[in-house]
Amino acid sequence: MPANWEDTDVDSAPLKWEDTPPSPSPTAEHEEVKAASFPASPSPTYQSSALTTPKPKAHQLSIRSFSSPTQCTHCTSLMVGLLRQGYACEVCSFVCHASCRDHAPLVCPIPAEHAKRPQGIDVLRGIGTAYKGYVRIPKPSGVRKGWQRAFAVVSDCKLFLFDVPEGKSTQPGPGASLVLDLREEEFSVSSVLASDVIHATRKDVPCIFRVTAARRLPQQAAVSLLVLAESEVEKRKWVRILEGLQNLLTKNHLKNQNPQVQVLQEAYDASLPLIKTTLSAAVLDRERIALGTEDGLFVVEVTRDVIVRAADSKKVHQIVLIPKEKILALLCGRSRHVHLHHWGALEGAESPFDIKLPETKGCQALTAGELRPGGPACLLAAVKRQVLCYEISGAKPPHRKLWEVQAPGAVQWLGVLRGRLCVGYPAGFALLALRAESSPVSLVSPADATLAFLAQQPPQDALHAMEAGPGELLLVFSQLGLYVDGQGRRARARELMWPAAPLACSSNSTHLTLYSEYGLDVFDVATAEWVQTVSLRKIRPLNVEGTLNLLSSEPPRLVYFSNTWSEGGLTIPETSDQSRKLMVRTRSKRKFLFKVPEEERLQQRREMLRDPELRSKMISNPTNFNHVAHMGPGDGLQVLMDLPLSVMSSQDDPVKDKPRPLSSISRQQRSKTHITRTASDFGGGASSHSISEPEHDLDRELDSDSTKHSTPSNSSNPSGPPSPNSPHRSQLTLDGLEMDP
Repeated sequence: MPANWEDTDVDSAPLKWEDTPPSPSPTAEHEEVKAASFPASPSPTYQSSALTTPKPKAHQLSIRSFSSPTQCTHCTSLMVGLLRQGYACEVCSFVCHASCRDHAPLVCPIPAEHAKRPQGIDVLRGIGTAYKGYVRIPKPSGVRKGWQRAFAVVSDCKLFLFDVPEGKSTQPGPGASLVLDLREEEFSVSSVLASDVIHATRKDVPCIFRVTAARRLPQQAAVSLLVLAESEVEKRKWVRILEGLQNLLTKNHLKNQNPQVQVLQEAYDASLPLIKTTLSAAVLDRERIALGTEDGLFVVEVTRDVIVRAADSKKVHQIVLIPKEKILALLCGRSRHVHLHHWGALEGAESPFDIKLPETKGCQALTAGELRPGGPACLLAAVKRQVLCYEISGAKPPHRKLWEVQAPGAVQWLGVLRGRLCVGYPAGFALLALRAESSPVSLVSPADATLAFLAQQPPQDALHAMEAGPGELLLVFSQLGLYVDGQGRRARARELMWPAAPLACSSNSTHLTLYSEYGLDVFDVATAEWVQTVSLRKIRPLNVEGTLNLLSSEPPRLVYFSNTWSEGGLTIPETSDQSRKLMVRTRSKRKFLFKVPEEERLQQRREMLRDPELRSKMISNPTNFNHVAHMGPGDGLQVLMDLPLSVMSSQDDPVKDKPRPLSSISRQQRSKTHITRTASDFGGGASSHSISEPEHDLDRELDSDSTKHSTPSNSSNPSGPPSPNSPHRSQLTLDGLEMDP
């Protein structure tokens, strides 16, 4: 990477590079965008004067793997990826993306003054690098343990961080340790106070700023990162650059231009103890999920809080559902055997069988599917290089071994593609022959020389394979993704580049999701675009589809991924971190209720009764209050009993200015339940007010408790005649039903 970078600036105005000489400092490590004007699209900067312009000559480009973060000379964006990130010229220092290769200017070698400086960024599309430099971030154990060096790049509306090993000459590796998207609405950057970083030294506080990303779960805190710049001046540059880019993105409507493919929701209450030991999971229907745990298989009815123990097999590593034949296959135990259970076990019934397949000991991959349209369901299990196929049916026994086939290498992935068995092994994928019906097909064709790099040492691991379109497959390896046709020849020149080393992956019909140390990245399979980044550490998929995931936080959380365009899916219940629910055993030894125990509920009630503020919150408000305007008999006045005095005082009474007796005031203050009576109650007309009683049983308990401690007075009998000294006599007496003249 060039050592000398140009110091420029960002503002809300369009940006443009100024023709100023490079920074005189040979050790400067930072580069900034100038606040002047930004071109609508980067224009080539390889032109020079007529005296110095070399003759047009094409670059001699070849694919290259870069060992540290590198910018494209043409578009200035970071060349993301772990290997084969782009092309480099064999003659000059020109490097570019594979997508920029055809647009590269025919000027080789590039002028020296242009080789040392980037071009700027295109804010209309969000392409280019705005700033980069060395910073420090807290060590994994926190600021108290100190800071570690990192290399930061603001490129393509994202903030990339790369770990830098200790040592002066050590360069950062190509894999990012964190990626944050500036286009998210909740992204923010700000300075900090000494109270925000109590473990930092006093001299470091002016050099620290905070970057905050979106909060992914309602109960989860937002991703927040402290960054220590090399000086206070550098800190102000970082803050100004990030804030300026956010303003430009908002102005040019680039905020949230990519849809949120994966929407994260908490699938169930985190206080459920089974979540902590969950190894696998499956969605059974809209209201039920199956959890494979260290202690067995459990089915959770998320809307009813009912938990059923479905199988006693320990360490359930994978759950495979075969609903067509009402069979459930589990990969479980220390020896990783495959067990078959009846579908009725999911309902809490005693399973009529628990069949262990002895040949599957040490199984590392398991899947099910139909190998021909309308054919029987098949269960496929891989043990080292052997793939075993079982036909599953409702007969007795429910399985029958069909055949056994050997893969080209140790099986790392297993699936069914286009009605054929697909296996992934180091450096390749293959469609295997079944019963000699057809010959095996390697999906990494030896005849395609552009794919030979996969077998170079060490060979790449096979993670996943899926259909990308008519006649096209996507092969996912540990360091990149490739598009091939049905014969294993390259279908697209473009390769999918991973920002960080993937730990696992999942897919649906349209998108591929890769899990890494810092979170997950989502790619559109059809367009090969990187469309979403979720910064959520320590999250891993629990099923192949990636719909259920385990977030290793405190407490561990079960996370459901729903697609924004899909309908249906799992019904998500309301969750709370204050839940005191426990698994309560029922009469059935296999069924539990997840609820607050009766003793705990009574204790909560006692605690709330002791606190006056909480007691007031426990009393419910009226729920179906209606005010009906109606004229009664007589002189047309509304005749009410026990109406608050403030309402009655509105009538023209010659003594309304006299002070009210204390007994009248105390009667209103002590009254808990107001019973409204009108003349219509005694045959005089329709009701004018109706106030419903509080709905909670606890309200009546509070009323009785208040009555026990109240002081007896004349107001304790609301039906008795009012005091003659009262300034507001009632217009209706209950005893004689007499109307005032």
